[in-house]
Amino acid sequence: MNVDRLFFRLAAAAAFLPLAATAQMEVVPAHPVQFERVHLRLTTDSCRFAEDTVAVEMAADKAVIVRHLPRQCLVPGFPKVVDIQLGAFPAGNYEAVFVDGDTYQAAERVRFTVDSIASVAMVPGVQLPIADYSGLWGVASEPGWGLSLHQGVVGSLFGALFVYDAQRQPQWYSLQSGGWASPTRWEGQVIRSDGPPWTAAIYPLTGAAHHAVGQVSMDFSMVPGREDLARLSYTIDGQTATKEIARLRF
Repeated sequence: MNVDRLFFRLAAAAAFLPLAATAQMEVVPAHPVQFERVHLRLTTDSCRFAEDTVAVEMAADKAVIVRHLPRQCLVPGFPKVVDIQLGAFPAGNYEAVFVDGDTYQAAERVRFTVDSIASVAMVPGVQLPIADYSGLWGVASEPGWGLSLHQGVVGSLFGALFVYDAQRQPQWYSLQSGGWASPTRWEGQVIRSDGPPWTAAIYPLTGAAHHAVGQVSMDFSMVPGREDLARLSYTIDGQTATKEIARLRF
């Protein structure tokens, strides 16, 4: 047999090997709770995996179908780890199904369970939100300042408030050390931090200092005709401000 023809046949066969033959698949986090983002993690061939061909859909039997059309490669690539977002799910049992190529046969399957927040709450009777308020919040007509919120899986909340002071200089504060007064109202402290410059060759572990400079509350409750708005009230160094903010979608 001609050597060039043999090489072509071997390369073509390698190009159409199923991705799952060398892929490892798992769900992260391993034990998700409701409202938490779930990803499918693959360890796969970097040449054959094509991010722009991935599509995710929900089947009727609580199966999340991930479809992928691989590239054709003459030689294998190096191992690559990729995360594919599946979504946030209600409590229940699910299955992630990975379909590689233009066939409809599953290459890999992995089952996972989503727990309810109530089942993992540490303190009985604690107030917990029933929605996720994470995101970038602000006032569209007031560019230059805003609030970045990050909500944990059991209701913990951290915020970064970036504003300008009276001298038009940028300032940032963190919102923390608080809790939910109701499922739609969070109250906590405004914290000012300082520390060594980020350009330092070695950042000392005890170099940062944190000071409480005020209080903050965020009310996410809504009424008909005023949906998607929240009320932010905070006091910093004796100065109080109240703003009606909206979550930015981009």
